[in-house]
Amino acid sequence: MEYINEKMVKPALIGGVITGIITFLFSLIGGCCCCFLYTLSGIITSYLLTQEYLPSDRDYLISGALSGGIAGFVSWILGTIVGIVKILISGTVAASYMKAVGAQYYSSLYMESAEIGFILFAIILLLSFFISIIIGAAFGAIGAVIYRVVTEELAKS
Repeated sequence: MEYINEKMVKPALIGGVITGIITFLFSLIGGCCCCFLYTLSGIITSYLLTQEYLPSDRDYLISGALSGGIAGFVSWILGTIVGIVKILISGTVAASYMKAVGAQYYSSLYMESAEIGFILFAIILLLSFFISIIIGAAFGAIGAVIYRVVTEELAKS
Protein backbone atom coordinates (compact mmCIF):
# COMPACT_ATOMS: atom_id res chain seq x y z
CA MET A 1 0.00 0.00 0.00
CA GLU A 2 3.02 2.28 0.09
CA TYR A 3 2.58 2.84 -3.64
CA ILE A 4 -0.87 4.39 -3.23
CA ASN A 5 -0.68 8.09 -2.51
CA GLU A 6 -3.63 9.52 -0.54
CA LYS A 7 -4.11 12.03 -3.37
CA MET A 8 -4.85 9.11 -5.72
CA VAL A 9 -7.76 7.69 -3.77
CA LYS A 10 -10.36 10.42 -4.36
CA PRO A 11 -9.88 10.59 -8.16
CA ALA A 12 -9.83 6.78 -8.38
CA LEU A 13 -13.07 6.51 -6.40
CA ILE A 14 -14.80 9.19 -8.47
CA GLY A 15 -13.66 7.75 -11.81
CA GLY A 16 -14.31 4.16 -10.74
CA VAL A 17 -17.79 4.67 -9.31
CA ILE A 18 -19.00 6.83 -12.20
CA THR A 19 -17.67 4.42 -14.80
CA GLY A 20 -18.90 1.36 -12.90
CA ILE A 21 -22.44 2.73 -12.90
CA ILE A 22 -22.23 3.63 -16.59
CA THR A 23 -20.87 0.16 -17.41
CA PHE A 24 -23.72 -1.45 -15.51
CA LEU A 25 -26.30 0.69 -17.32
CA PHE A 26 -24.79 -0.22 -20.69
CA SER A 27 -24.96 -3.91 -19.76
CA LEU A 28 -28.68 -3.52 -18.99
CA ILE A 29 -29.46 -2.24 -22.46
CA GLY A 30 -27.47 -5.02 -24.03
CA GLY A 31 -24.33 -3.07 -24.82
CA CYS A 32 -21.02 -4.73 -24.33
CA CYS A 33 -18.43 -1.99 -24.30
CA CYS A 34 -17.15 -2.53 -20.79
CA CYS A 35 -13.50 -2.53 -21.87
CA PHE A 36 -13.89 0.90 -23.46
CA LEU A 37 -15.66 2.17 -20.34
CA TYR A 38 -12.96 0.77 -18.06
CA THR A 39 -10.44 2.60 -20.23
CA LEU A 40 -12.55 5.72 -19.78
CA SER A 41 -12.28 5.16 -16.04
CA GLY A 42 -8.50 5.42 -16.24
CA ILE A 43 -8.76 8.55 -18.38
CA ILE A 44 -11.18 10.25 -15.97
CA THR A 45 -9.03 9.35 -13.00
CA SER A 46 -5.86 10.58 -14.68
CA TYR A 47 -7.51 13.87 -15.53
CA LEU A 48 -8.71 14.32 -11.95
CA LEU A 49 -5.28 13.30 -10.69
CA THR A 50 -3.57 16.03 -12.70
CA GLN A 51 -5.92 18.57 -11.13
CA GLU A 52 -4.56 17.67 -7.68
CA TYR A 53 -0.80 17.48 -8.35
CA LEU A 54 1.78 16.54 -10.96
CA PRO A 55 1.77 12.72 -10.87
CA SER A 56 4.60 10.44 -11.90
CA ASP A 57 4.22 7.70 -14.51
CA ARG A 58 3.80 5.14 -11.75
CA ASP A 59 1.03 7.23 -10.19
CA TYR A 60 -0.85 7.19 -13.48
CA LEU A 61 -0.62 3.41 -13.76
CA ILE A 62 -1.57 2.72 -10.16
CA SER A 63 -4.47 5.16 -10.06
CA GLY A 64 -5.78 3.94 -13.44
CA ALA A 65 -5.66 0.33 -12.34
CA LEU A 66 -7.27 1.20 -9.02
CA SER A 67 -10.02 3.14 -10.78
CA GLY A 68 -10.67 0.33 -13.26
CA GLY A 69 -10.81 -2.21 -10.45
CA ILE A 70 -13.31 -0.05 -8.58
CA ALA A 71 -15.36 0.33 -11.77
CA GLY A 72 -15.32 -3.45 -12.24
CA PHE A 73 -16.42 -3.98 -8.65
CA VAL A 74 -19.24 -1.42 -8.84
CA SER A 75 -20.49 -2.86 -12.12
CA TRP A 76 -20.27 -6.39 -10.71
CA ILE A 77 -22.11 -5.57 -7.49
CA LEU A 78 -24.95 -3.79 -9.33
CA GLY A 79 -25.23 -6.68 -11.81
CA THR A 80 -25.24 -9.17 -8.96
CA ILE A 81 -28.06 -7.35 -7.16
CA VAL A 82 -30.16 -7.31 -10.34
CA GLY A 83 -29.37 -10.98 -10.97
CA ILE A 84 -30.40 -12.00 -7.47
CA VAL A 85 -33.65 -10.05 -7.75
CA LYS A 86 -34.40 -11.77 -11.08
CA ILE A 87 -33.71 -15.17 -9.55
CA LEU A 88 -35.88 -14.44 -6.53
CA ILE A 89 -38.75 -13.29 -8.73
CA SER A 90 -38.51 -16.26 -11.10
CA GLY A 91 -38.00 -18.67 -8.19
CA THR A 92 -41.06 -17.33 -6.42
CA VAL A 93 -43.13 -17.68 -9.57
CA ALA A 94 -41.91 -21.25 -10.12
CA ALA A 95 -42.52 -22.22 -6.48
CA SER A 96 -46.03 -20.74 -6.62
CA TYR A 97 -46.74 -22.74 -9.77
CA MET A 98 -45.52 -25.95 -8.15
CA LYS A 99 -47.68 -25.31 -5.11
CA ALA A 100 -50.72 -24.57 -7.28
CA VAL A 101 -50.24 -27.73 -9.32
CA GLY A 102 -49.79 -29.69 -6.11
CA ALA A 103 -47.57 -32.31 -7.63
CA GLN A 104 -45.01 -33.58 -5.13
CA TYR A 105 -42.80 -35.06 -7.81
CA TYR A 106 -42.41 -31.78 -9.60
CA SER A 107 -41.76 -29.80 -6.45
CA SER A 108 -39.01 -32.19 -5.26
CA LEU A 109 -37.48 -32.11 -8.73
CA TYR A 110 -37.62 -28.33 -8.59
CA MET A 111 -35.89 -28.26 -5.19
CA GLU A 112 -33.02 -30.45 -6.43
CA SER A 113 -32.52 -28.30 -9.51
CA ALA A 114 -32.69 -25.19 -7.31
CA GLU A 115 -29.80 -26.45 -5.16
CA ILE A 116 -27.67 -27.19 -8.22
CA GLY A 117 -28.65 -23.85 -9.69
CA PHE A 118 -27.59 -22.08 -6.50
CA ILE A 119 -24.19 -23.76 -6.52
CA LEU A 120 -23.64 -22.89 -10.18
CA PHE A 121 -24.80 -19.33 -9.53
CA ALA A 122 -22.29 -18.99 -6.67
CA ILE A 123 -19.44 -20.30 -8.83
CA ILE A 124 -20.33 -17.98 -11.71
CA LEU A 125 -20.68 -15.09 -9.27
CA LEU A 126 -17.21 -15.70 -7.87
CA LEU A 127 -15.61 -16.06 -11.30
CA SER A 128 -17.32 -12.95 -12.63
CA PHE A 129 -16.12 -11.02 -9.57
CA PHE A 130 -12.47 -11.74 -10.30
CA ILE A 131 -12.86 -11.28 -14.06
CA SER A 132 -14.57 -7.88 -13.62
CA ILE A 133 -11.89 -6.58 -11.30
CA ILE A 134 -8.95 -7.90 -13.34
CA ILE A 135 -10.31 -6.64 -16.66
CA GLY A 136 -11.27 -3.33 -15.07
CA ALA A 137 -7.82 -2.85 -13.57
CA ALA A 138 -6.04 -3.76 -16.80
CA PHE A 139 -8.10 -1.45 -18.98
CA GLY A 140 -8.09 1.30 -16.36
CA ALA A 141 -4.29 1.26 -16.45
CA ILE A 142 -4.40 1.35 -20.25
CA GLY A 143 -6.69 4.38 -20.07
CA ALA A 144 -4.30 6.14 -17.72
CA VAL A 145 -1.39 5.46 -20.07
CA ILE A 146 -3.41 6.75 -23.03
CA TYR A 147 -4.20 9.93 -21.12
CA ARG A 148 -0.55 10.38 -20.18
CA VAL A 149 0.71 9.86 -23.73
CA VAL A 150 -1.92 12.14 -25.29
CA THR A 151 -1.37 14.98 -22.83
CA GLU A 152 2.38 14.67 -23.26
CA GLU A 153 2.05 14.88 -27.02
CA LEU A 154 -0.29 17.86 -26.75
CA ALA A 155 2.16 19.60 -24.44
CA LYS A 156 4.92 19.19 -27.02
CA SER A 157 2.81 20.82 -29.73
